Amino acid sequence: MQQLNFYDQLLENEKQRNPQAGEYLEEEIDILIHKLKYIHRDIRPTVLILQQATDFSPLYNEQLHDIIAIAGGVSIADKMDNPSIICIVQEDESLLSTIFSVLQDDVLSRSNAVQKNQIYIIQKENFATQDSDFLKDVEICAEIIQPKYFIYGHQGTEWLKFDIA
Repeated sequence: MQQLNFYDQLLENEKQRNPQAGEYLEEEIDILIHKLKYIHRDIRPTVLILQQATDFSPLYNEQLHDIIAIAGGVSIADKMDNPSIICIVQEDESLLSTIFSVLQDDVLSRSNAVQKNQIYIIQKENFATQDSDFLKDVEICAEIIQPKYFIYGHQGTEWLKFDIA
């Protein structure tokens, strides 16, 4: 598996602050990594995360990179990279009235994600920005990216599939 710098640092800090919580985090992440160890990086879906709060610009940081990698995907920061999955982090209810125009963008409309109806809305506040929510954010992404392997019960509360058709 690729280098997980953010996670490694988070785990080290957590083990120092609260050894039990650090051990729990490590066990849960190890389960995810173990379940997906035979899915080679070349066949993992590419995932683009867009933020409604920043006029649908891509969200890309080291924390999100590790979240998506652990969840079984490959994070990308540019719509030109032809994402297999697009997730939009919802800021408010106006998303539903603007999402179609976002997906009609010349590049996004031709992406594998739009063509194969792999569009998801993440409704969790502060997604991929809070250290304390790292495991929950991984679980959300794992349900979206590798649904055959993971069901944590976040669908319908923290995220939903958006049907284009």
